[in-house]
Amino acid sequence: MSKNIIITGATGYLGFNFLKKLLDIGFNICVVKRETSDISKIKLLSENIKFYNNDEISIAQMFDENEIYMIIHFSTLYGRKGETIFQIKEANLDFPLLLLKYALDNDVRYFINTGTSLPYLTNQYSLFKNQFSECLEFFSSKITTINILLEHFYGPYDDNSKFISSMISKMSNNILEIELTEGTQLRDFIFIEDVLSAYLCIISNIDKFIGFNNLPLGSGETVTIRKIVETIKEVSESKSNLLFGKIPMRENELLCSDADISKLKSLGWYPKFNLNEGIKLTIESYKN
Repeated sequence: MSKNIIITGATGYLGFNFLKKLLDIGFNICVVKRETSDISKIKLLSENIKFYNNDEISIAQMFDENEIYMIIHFSTLYGRKGETIFQIKEANLDFPLLLLKYALDNDVRYFINTGTSLPYLTNQYSLFKNQFSECLEFFSSKITTINILLEHFYGPYDDNSKFISSMISKMSNNILEIELTEGTQLRDFIFIEDVLSAYLCIISNIDKFIGFNNLPLGSGETVTIRKIVETIKEVSESKSNLLFGKIPMRENELLCSDADISKLKSLGWYPKFNLNEGIKLTIESYKN
């Protein structure tokens, strides 16, 4: 009998692409969504997906109707569009905590959380993301939890509010001038297909995890912001002028972020796409 898995954030970029992978494997899927979410694309994937709203009544009903084996939590709110601190807290702490409460009450075996590699006090998003990871650790004697410390991911058709997609969009349209910081910050960028294969590797090796596990996920290599922006310009053959140093560094700017992927490698996972390959594939999607 196929196992029942809960997915949150299935209407988002990462969640939707991973949902397609899970359907290929054959899991039974319960999607938790906002009441106003557009689920038309998901319905085209399969008629057998069950949908539940993210309020407590619907979540309680979901657990009553299904014996849940695992929760995979993708849902998030970055706070990039002017959301209040209460909205950011609700999305990144209160809602997943409600899911965790019902998981504990119903003896769910595994909770895979999409966390963040950002330090605790970088911004409101990282504050509440890290608080929830502490909740997972607190209850890890009752449920096996994998907290994925996800680095910056990118890929075709992603949201233009994200850095790489925003840069590709601007340069593909040959915006005359693009103002940037000095670009000395080091970042670990990982292509979407490598992210998806890592999650599948984790699921296929889930019995090797016990208790609470922080699991970094990135390419394992760092590059400066300046280098990646220059790579995007070169590959896209853009005529945009890059004005490095016109924007000051943000308060609490993280100067270096990189993932130690040794644990994932020990499970047999390796990234397959280097930066140039990923950038080329992403830029090509803007031409279609």
